[in-house]
Amino acid sequence: MGLTSIDGTLIASGHPGPDTPPELGAPHLGIIRSTDTAQSWQPVAYTGEKDFHVLAAGPSGTLYGITTDNPDILTSTDQGQTWAPTGSALPAFNLTVDADERLIASTPDGLQVSLDGGGRFVPWDGAPLIALLNTSPDRQRIVGIGSGNTLWVAQAGSQAWEQVGVAPATPQAVAITDTGDILIAGESGLTALPVSKQLTSPN
Repeated sequence: MGLTSIDGTLIASGHPGPDTPPELGAPHLGIIRSTDTAQSWQPVAYTGEKDFHVLAAGPSGTLYGITTDNPDILTSTDQGQTWAPTGSALPAFNLTVDADERLIASTPDGLQVSLDGGGRFVPWDGAPLIALLNTSPDRQRIVGIGSGNTLWVAQAGSQAWEQVGVAPATPQAVAITDTGDILIAGESGLTALPVSKQLTSPN
């Protein structure tokens, strides 16, 4: 399942559940949208056809996504109504976009970065091997979980990563606030790691 937001609008994809309204599609949801904090959802594109397992939004409102049936990176500038290939294909676990519009992908071979909206990716030199990845709401901070559940933080536009802690077992998602507090979702629930408890505090 992919999930991201643009100016308070939630954009999601995945598979329907037993109580999912039939108009949202099956066996795949395609792109769906909510403007009321997930109280209700509307179909947008690829209804019943595609599952975007990765979705990310940039500060300019551009959406990026990868479907389960194709590694091509797709982009949308109209909140998911229409999509076009960027010209790159990656087996990415996650995508995220920082304040400098760097499109960052976590892959089995390490982090990859695109400076042209996904047209071309290059390795992030010196970066740790990271699977789970996210940016803060203001996109000034990047957080990732790497091997051994190590938590890493970088700043927008920077090449350097700082080790700030260790996530609980079996993490499934990670987030970071504008002030640097980290939230980890896993089988045991939601765990918070405030800046004051981190090994080194991000700037």
